[in-house]
Amino acid sequence: DSVRQLQEGQELYDSAKQHWLYPQTKSDYETKVEQKLRNCLNVVNDATEEKSITLHKQARDALILFCIQKSNHDSKEVICLLREGGYKARLSQDVLRYQLTTNSNTHREQPSTPVTCPCRVYDDALPISDLHVLSYALCPKDASYWVDHQYSVYPPTPYFSYVFDLKPETLENLGALGNHVRTIQRFSKELLEDKDDSIPHYAEVWAHHRPHCSGHQLHFDSDNEGCGGDVKHPTISSILYLTDDCGGPSLLTDQILGDDELARNGWLTHSQKNRIVVFDGSVLHGVIPGRGYVEKGRNRVTLMVALWNDIRIRDCENPCAARPLPNSGEEKPVWYNEMTREGTNENKNTGGNGYFPEKMQPERIECVFGTSDGKQIKKGQMPHYDKVFQGF
Repeated sequence: DSVRQLQEGQELYDSAKQHWLYPQTKSDYETKVEQKLRNCLNVVNDATEEKSITLHKQARDALILFCIQKSNHDSKEVICLLREGGYKARLSQDVLRYQLTTNSNTHREQPSTPVTCPCRVYDDALPISDLHVLSYALCPKDASYWVDHQYSVYPPTPYFSYVFDLKPETLENLGALGNHVRTIQRFSKELLEDKDDSIPHYAEVWAHHRPHCSGHQLHFDSDNEGCGGDVKHPTISSILYLTDDCGGPSLLTDQILGDDELARNGWLTHSQKNRIVVFDGSVLHGVIPGRGYVEKGRNRVTLMVALWNDIRIRDCENPCAARPLPNSGEEKPVWYNEMTREGTNENKNTGGNGYFPEKMQPERIECVFGTSDGKQIKKGQMPHYDKVFQGF
């Protein structure tokens, strides 16, 4: 019975995730996801086996997030579910139920208290020819980059990235990708002014192709995801959005590793094609799952570049963190040729090809975290990571 119970619950949960991530219709999103999550909880509610308990937690957390992001959610039920899960804190309503807008440049009224923002946002950031090259290489779901690395969202593919040096001759040979990295260097100058002895020598690049409702948990960018205990951060991290109005916003905070309290200040940047966000590589950040239903087949496609003073390059056969780009003696894979095609030689302040980058203001959030019942979290509190509800 326990085996059958677990199997039935897992099938319901997997079906709910599929309808959530890849809804065929609006009804799939609005009714089937919640129904299947509740059915899963009912099936494994009294189970005592470890796998069933884990499944119950996954389904409960998913239901909490789904309810929070709904327009007419029951706040009392959410509080009860959070307490049942043992959570001491949560991402705030302003974050998880972020403001939906029809214009990605529209932001809510900004708080009056001045704080140091760890990011800079630029629209129309790349010359159109470079944008076309990178979009062609990464936006199709069947592009070589995703196929060759067996990229998957659910279950997730292990992290993989590529590293190369920032010598002018290296970037010159990388076409549109090299031009993009030079753009990141230019946009980062203002942030680098506050960092002593921080002269980047390497670029690490990776990308994501996620459905609208898929998020990325809060994390610190680090060498090989911090494996081995010696955590090193990049000097600068960056995001290039290659698609419009799909997926939730990126959340950037002013919290750094070793802080003794949760972040109080946050900034949201929404997905808009040809928008670049550069930010301090040491701050806590993530991607909020998209709210509501979007048309079938649309994904949030992003290209990330981190600038490092130093990073260990790992020459492994299978996809992993910080591999070297294919060298001159190898037959280049299709994705490499697609990403390094020549876009434009013009990469000055005007952006070339008539493009003029425009500096934008990110949406500031004064309350990033709150208690499980939605109240302001007390100054100096730092619950264990597992006791802070993110929902993704």
